[in-house]
Parts: sequence; C-alpha cells; structure tokens
Amino acid sequence: MAIVVCVGLAAIGCSPHAPRSATRLVLDGIGRGVQVPDDPRRIVSLAPNVTDALLALGMRDRLAGVSDFCRLPDGGGPVPRIGGMLDPDLETIRSLRPDLLVGSTSGNDPGFATQAAALGVPFYAVHTPDVESVLKSLRDLATALGEPGRGDQLCAALQRRLDAVAGRVGGRTPARVLFVVWGDPLVVPGRTAFLTDALRRAGGSSITADAAAAWPAFDVELAIARAPEVILTTADSRNTVDRLERDHSWREVPAVRLHRIHVVGDAIQQPGPRVVDGIEEIARLLHPEAFPDGGLSDAAANAGPAERGPR
Repeated sequence: MAIVVCVGLAAIGCSPHAPRSATRLVLDGIGRGVQVPDDPRRIVSLAPNVTDALLALGMRDRLAGVSDFCRLPDGGGPVPRIGGMLDPDLETIRSLRPDLLVGSTSGNDPGFATQAAALGVPFYAVHTPDVESVLKSLRDLATALGEPGRGDQLCAALQRRLDAVAGRVGGRTPARVLFVVWGDPLVVPGRTAFLTDALRRAGGSSITADAAAAWPAFDVELAIARAPEVILTTADSRNTVDRLERDHSWREVPAVRLHRIHVVGDAIQQPGPRVVDGIEEIARLLHPEAFPDGGLSDAAANAGPAERGPR
C-alpha cells in the first residue's frame, strides 16, 4: 500500500494563517505518492548520490542542507550539514525550513518517511539498484522538481558516454575482477549489488557476482581459487590490497603476478551520475588496448561540468 506524504501548513514554523503552497502528486523511486511543491527551492539531500544528482542537474542553489557524507565542489558557498544518512539530525533539518527532503534507498533508513511526515515535509526517495535505474531516477527527479528538460539533457549526455564505453569494450572478453569493498573481513559486491552491474558495463566480470547477498563477506580461499585477472579497490582499502602483493598465498593469482592491482576513485560505487566517470575509469584499466589514446570518448570529452557531475 502506497504511503502518501503530505505537506501540512506551508512550511515548518510558518504561521497557521500562511497560504498553502501549490503542490503536485508525483511517484517517487519506490512508487510512493508524494505531494511535492510546484517549485521546491529549499531541498535537503540525505545521501551523496542525491546530492550528486542535484548538482549534475544544476540545482546547487536549491540545496538547503546535505548529509555529512555528501561532497560539494569548491566554490558556491557552504551548505549546512544535517548528520549521517541513517541518523540525520531532525532538529537541524527543521531549522533549515526545507520544502522537500530527498533521500536514497541505497543509504537512508527505509522508515524515514515516517519521520519526514512528523516534520510536515514531503520526502521523495530515489531508488537506484543498477546503472539503468540511475538514468531513470535522474529524469524522474528532474520532473518532480519541475525541470524535466534538465533531466532529459543530462541523461542524454550520460547515455552517450555509456554507449561510447560499450562501443570500446563490447565484443571483448570480460576481465575477471575481484573488487575489494572492505578488507577484513573480505567484503565484495554480490549478485544484486549496484557495483556488479557497473563493473559489467566497464567490461568486467565480477568473480563474486554469484553471491546471493548484495555485500557478502567472502571466503578468501575461494577468491584466490577463482583467479581474478584484475583486483580493484578504493582508497579505504588500499592497505588490504598492498598486503596481497606480499602474501605468499596470493602470488600465483594472475592479478598479483601481472601487477594488475589498482586503487580507483569511489565514483564506480556511487549510484548516481558520477558512476559514469567510474565506468570510464575502470574500462580503461580493464581494457587498455581498447583505449589506445588513453582518453575519453568524444561525448565524455565534450561534456560540461553539469553533465560530468562533481569530482
């Protein structure tokens, strides 16, 4: 049964005699009906991929607050922080007088809609289980915010870049990849993880893609036995992969023997517009022969800052 989050009096802290702002009923990423202001101007983002989406859509001026984990590009002035993704500070949110809260199923508490309703602020949830849904979520969010043209333009640019990567790596044997999300215990992307789909689009085949959980703790001996050709991780687990090169039990693993261990940016893990940056980065590492110029596709090279997203 869909939960409808309604706007009560015009805004938090407003007089009961204040005029009601016009709203529209839209469906969010999980199919909930949400009464969104016709022209929301004070948006609180509860997750990094949401902030990335709003920035890529050219809506930094509408950000009234962001989570502690959100990254903002230099310039444009500070934006208040509202706490973590699972434990945002409701009083801080209230003080910012937002007219819309936007969160993500990839990091926020599924029950946050109840808290948002108690605040009297509509809550729109973004759902991005795979790369295709990222593009859909960008279009839907832009439409919900009254700017469908921005969503269409951004998604067209991102799709051109994805198509360019597919054109380079398509037909090549996917590289067998071990992606280390965390080192101790060894946490990896499983069958339903967003990252598994992103690696596939970059020309990789995750050796842990058959794991039933999205982010399972994986058996180290099994990872060794599956002989990954490339090992990837982010800066958070740099020390773990550095140890692999010195670990006797890993020395015959192709990725170790051929020195194909790479620390990459976190974009590949972000279920937002920056994932395209990550897919391009990983594709060049997995299939360098497909990128003899070492550069981006023409579509990527010609993309402006709003299309490429924050770095």
